[in-house]
Formats: sequence, structure tokens, C-alpha cells
Amino acid sequence: MKRLASVCKVIDAISEWTGKIASKLIFAIVGVMVINVVMRYFFNAPLFWAFHVSLYMCAAFSLLAAGYCLLHKTHVKIDILYQRFSRRTRATLDTITAGLFFLFIIILLWQGILGFVDSWQLQETVIAAWRVVLWPFKLMVPIGAALLLLQGMAKFSRDFLYAVSGKELP
Repeated sequence: MKRLASVCKVIDAISEWTGKIASKLIFAIVGVMVINVVMRYFFNAPLFWAFHVSLYMCAAFSLLAAGYCLLHKTHVKIDILYQRFSRRTRATLDTITAGLFFLFIIILLWQGILGFVDSWQLQETVIAAWRVVLWPFKLMVPIGAALLLLQGMAKFSRDFLYAVSGKELP
């Protein structure tokens, strides 16, 4: 039990760390967008690369912050009935529905790896004036999926223990 608790704490620390790093991307995203707006409206010279860069940075932010959001329970959910249940019933429901979560994340991880490898082997680029290489951005999909999978495993462990025994993981 103590070993499981320490593993969950390490996973939580990883999610916390990557979430804080991902949050710094917001400043870069806003910076690119502000520069593009200034260039477009004040100098009549929009930056052709700004759209793609901000789009890929937003995707990287979302993927890298997913585990952090799961850790802090900030994912969107419909909890009209869910919040009325006892903590143990919620843990039981979360344990039962975890199978769908894991199925989705494993498929996302698998397809993300395949997409990254293909992009890397082909040196895929955006078909635009600015031929940015895509594999670094596509690498964010399996990394984000792996981080979310880790945090999901920690959540599942906590929920399962509580559903079975009624005790919180230390």
C-alpha cells in the first residue's frame, strides 16, 4: 500500500510539473497572436506563419496539460447526479468507467506514436509558404497521452482502493 502511495505521488508530481511547464506556453501563444495582430492591423503585413505556430502551440498546451487537469479534477463532466452520490459510489462509478478512459487513451497513444513515426520518417512539413517540420508537434500526442495515461492509472488506483475498502490512499 505504501509503495502504491509513493508511486501515485511521483505520478502526481510529474503531472504537476508538466502542467506548470505547459502553462508557460500560454504566454508564447498570446505573444505570437499579439505580434500577428499588430503586424496585420498596424503595418498591413500579417505573418503567414503565426496561424500555424499558434495552432500547434495550443495543441501542445492541451496535450501536455491533460494529466494536470485530471490530477486537479478540472476536466469537464456532467455532474448533476454524480455529485449527489456518496464518495464511495463515485469511486465505484469511476472505477467501472475507467475501462473506457483507458481504451481511449491507449488508442490515442498508439495512433499518436504511429503518426509521429510516419511524420518523422517522411520529414512531413506544413504545405504553406513556411515549411515547418511537423514531427516535433506530432510528438506531443504520444507524450500527452502517456502523461494522461499515467495520471489515469494513479486516479484508478485511488478510486479502486476507496471503492473496495472505503479508505483513502495515504
